[in-house]
Amino acid sequence: MKYILPVLAIVFLAFASQPSEAVEVLHNYNSMKDDTEELASQYPDIAIYSEHASSTGLGLEIFSVDVALNITELTEEELAALPTMYVDGAHHGNEGMSAEAAFLFLQDVLERSAADPSYLEGKRLVVTPVMNADGYFQDCRNNWNGVDLNRNYPYMWGMYGTSDTRGSCPASGTYRGPSEGSEAETQANMELMRGMNLYVYFSGHTGSNDIVLPWKITGEFAVPILDWELYENFLNESTNVSGLTYRDPSGAGESIAWGYGARTAVSVIVEVDTMQWSPILPDGSIREALTNELLMYDLAWENLELFGGHLEIVDENSNSVTVKNIGWGAAYNVTAGSGIIEKIDIGEMTKLSKNSNVLKYNRLIQQGEKEGLTEVTVNLTIITDINGETTPSISFIPITASLLVVAMLRRRNDRFN
Repeated sequence: MKYILPVLAIVFLAFASQPSEAVEVLHNYNSMKDDTEELASQYPDIAIYSEHASSTGLGLEIFSVDVALNITELTEEELAALPTMYVDGAHHGNEGMSAEAAFLFLQDVLERSAADPSYLEGKRLVVTPVMNADGYFQDCRNNWNGVDLNRNYPYMWGMYGTSDTRGSCPASGTYRGPSEGSEAETQANMELMRGMNLYVYFSGHTGSNDIVLPWKITGEFAVPILDWELYENFLNESTNVSGLTYRDPSGAGESIAWGYGARTAVSVIVEVDTMQWSPILPDGSIREALTNELLMYDLAWENLELFGGHLEIVDENSNSVTVKNIGWGAAYNVTAGSGIIEKIDIGEMTKLSKNSNVLKYNRLIQQGEKEGLTEVTVNLTIITDINGETTPSISFIPITASLLVVAMLRRRNDRFN
């Protein structure tokens, strides 16, 4: 034992004396928190850092960064309405590279958006690098209560691949917790996602360098993914870009099952580089080790509105509107106020009769935990008034409001005259 500390000291000094590019050290909890806050502060017009919950045991902050164009000028309702991509990491505290992937992706989006605001236009990114703060602090898979947070979510909780025995450090396990959604960290993540118009949810893990589906679609416990056509199109695109293939999950009650099942986001686990334990990356950089995964993150972000049916208006007059579905999935229950078209397939062009200044459709089949999560509304340009003449729909509501105000003032004057 007496020889170990001197040797470690020599090793540390050797690393410390090297140029920063020669050796990269993974973040720990404190450095990740500080660096994430510092990163957000460099982009005050588009990024907000927040500490919105605390860990179960040590009371460590769970922190996130919210990114949107002119974010400080948006109301809560406007922010919540934006199509959103959510990325988290380190549900398993000993999987540090997943937190690095989230941090680097956040950094990339901020840098590109500052250089070109159109990169951020019309959408929102939320990143939580570390979900399991206690586990990340201790280099332990489970949270303070010995719960595997990625088996604790309510959707399909306890169906397969879980344990009823509490885990402990340094040993790990798949303890699902005493009840579904029992842990503070799980509850905080669900609450955060409920404030988003979720299109995509990527949860970072490490170990197998592939993509994990929200639940089993083969073998025992298989359940169909209703929007499989959309998933398959995305997964094929992802394989072309990143080389990553997909598989069934090994356990139920995972965050991505809840993300798709309850919140209707196209949700997958991204299993990043397999290095989990060593704090030092001996060959190459952290970014190099995450190249394929970051390409996949970029693909999803740059095509965010295509995750589902996405109707583009091709032509419009006072009686009809012609749309084309340019999304990666079908659009459902499409209406412009005069009848409903049940489905418009990918690439299909359709002409709809119009009796409204709003086009409505559902971009997914999956319903989620409450009504309307997948409904998209698009304001049309032209409507028909009661005399059969066409007027721009953008003026319809202000004109109507003005007429009501005039009528009220006249009634008030008549009352007092």
